[in-house]
Amino acid sequence: MLCLALIGCEGIDCTLNNVVLCHYSFYGSQSGSLVTLTDTLTVTAAGTDSVLYNKGAGITGVDLPMSYFADVDTLVFTLSGDGYGTRSTIRVEKTNVEHYESPDCPTTMFHYLTGVSFASTVMDSVVIRRAEVNYLQDENIRVYFHTDGD
Repeated sequence: MLCLALIGCEGIDCTLNNVVLCHYSFYGSQSGSLVTLTDTLTVTAAGTDSVLYNKGAGITGVDLPMSYFADVDTLVFTLSGDGYGTRSTIRVEKTNVEHYESPDCPTTMFHYLTGVSFASTVMDSVVIRRAEVNYLQDENIRVYFHTDGD
């Protein structure tokens, strides 16, 4: 009986890691090198009460989910430290593409980044590094912070 169960499941090839996240990496604007945030970072979806990432510190990047059907995601990055806080907004334009692997597997949504803009006093620039957001854990967006004596 156990043999039949194993054989029956053998035909389904669903990806075990089927989570699609956009990876943001943090860089210093002057050095161009990866930096570690010493302030506390919280990321929310603009216009909602959805917290996508909460109170991270000592990080060099963050993985964030993307909306399934909206053509634009607007994120609010809040950096806070001893007695201060600053808010920055990143607007990510994208195309959403449904991804099917098999009729037995759940549908996932891949994304293709088409543009990015930002409003910030602590960020120098935000650029797309890899436009395709899928199962791979690659760096998709680089955020350059004013650092290194900027």
